[in-house]
Amino acid sequence: MTPLEQALTPILEAFPGKSALYCVDLTQGAALAELGADTQVVSASTIKLPILCCALELVQSGQLSLEQFVPILPQDFREDTQVFEAEYRRDGAGLWELLYWMMVSSDNTATNAVISLLGYDRVNAFCAAQGLKKTRLQRKMLDFHAAREGRENYTSLRDQFRLYERLYRGRLLAPHLGEVALDLLGRCRSYDSLQRYLPDPVPVLHKPGGLDHLNHDAGIFLLPRRPYFLGVFTWDGPALDGEPGQMRLIGRLSRVVYDYMKEGNLP
Repeated sequence: MTPLEQALTPILEAFPGKSALYCVDLTQGAALAELGADTQVVSASTIKLPILCCALELVQSGQLSLEQFVPILPQDFREDTQVFEAEYRRDGAGLWELLYWMMVSSDNTATNAVISLLGYDRVNAFCAAQGLKKTRLQRKMLDFHAAREGRENYTSLRDQFRLYERLYRGRLLAPHLGEVALDLLGRCRSYDSLQRYLPDPVPVLHKPGGLDHLNHDAGIFLLPRRPYFLGVFTWDGPALDGEPGQMRLIGRLSRVVYDYMKEGNLP
């Protein structure tokens, strides 16, 4: 067990639910903590990262354009949208803007419109081609009927890391499209999990997700001298969607990792 794993394991073991954590030092490519990295879990909004990458790969191949207008079908609307509201606009938007709202605000209506454009098969073929062994898209956002039928979306921390590392090192997309992906990840407006207890304004490229009893966050911390990937998944826990309990756990774990990566300190 690594020193970082020794520091994190008691925190994870005290959590009244299930969890997984994966941390990689990007300067050396070495895993510093690997606790359940291959566990396949229901993905919540972390599935939006492979959707984004698939869309940008199709732009790269000329099959799509970031400027093209994408309609929003009536069945793709979700009441939680803060963008495509009835009194504002409901017809659709350009692909880049839909990707923006999908990643920055985690808008589920925008995400469903992108899924309708891409189709499940193309997203899953992209995941397979990238070697994502535990990631699969099988339903749209907040489609609880599909979930009850067993059609869930899945991912793992190792799969998430695979995409983040390839984006970070410029190995996934052409440079200008890789920059689009990293820019959107860097604009994420959620600060209540991985960044919850960080005292410094370190840039983080990440995408969180949450449902009842499930909270995830994963991404790259651009620490100047020691950038690193950290992902934490929690599920079957006590917190309902929007409650802070599991987000606090993620924040606590993230602070331990941050102090270790910045100063070499462990509790």
